[in-house]
Amino acid sequence: MTGPSFPDHLLTLAEWAELPEYEQFHVEVCEGVLSASPRPGYLHQHVAFGLVAQLADQLPTELAVLGDVEVLLTETPLTVRCPDGIVVDRALVDDDPDRATAADVRLVVEVMTEGTVRTDRVTKFSEYAEARIPVYWMIDLVEPATLGVFVLDDGWYRYDGEYTGKVTLQAAGHGVSVDLDALTAVRPPQRSAPVDGAGRAPG
Repeated sequence: MTGPSFPDHLLTLAEWAELPEYEQFHVEVCEGVLSASPRPGYLHQHVAFGLVAQLADQLPTELAVLGDVEVLLTETPLTVRCPDGIVVDRALVDDDPDRATAADVRLVVEVMTEGTVRTDRVTKFSEYAEARIPVYWMIDLVEPATLGVFVLDDGWYRYDGEYTGKVTLQAAGHGVSVDLDALTAVRPPQRSAPVDGAGRAPG
């Protein structure tokens, strides 16, 4: 099995665009440095794709929800993430760009799995806030599965609640129902304490 080739310099956007597809790896770039991890498992994919489907059924036609697409957060140094879900204007889909920019994203979603918790809670938390993405949802699959909501407030994310089961939330200004129980048929056996993006338990 051949993995990604790590260059001896910080990647540019043009070099990133020329990289081949690696079916066995989830590849992103953070501040010019290539980051590769194993592809997520079936439960993660089931939840991520299911959430995209739930939102797609409820959002108005002027909005679109996409899964596992590139988002350019900064070009210098280059940071490109591939979130589990984003909500954008439908016009962006019609334009069909190579990747979204942070300014295009109305809502970003990450589904946490073993090996991504710190990246999702700390690294991506700060990256998405600094890129001024208005809302960040983090889904923790550890039983009981929870959805944490963080809303941009004065340049940083404010904790706006953690939810289980079936809830109604705001997605790009529209009320949507999210059914976590329907998304998670099988769950890991134990629960970790919730923390905000700075590593603190919400007060």
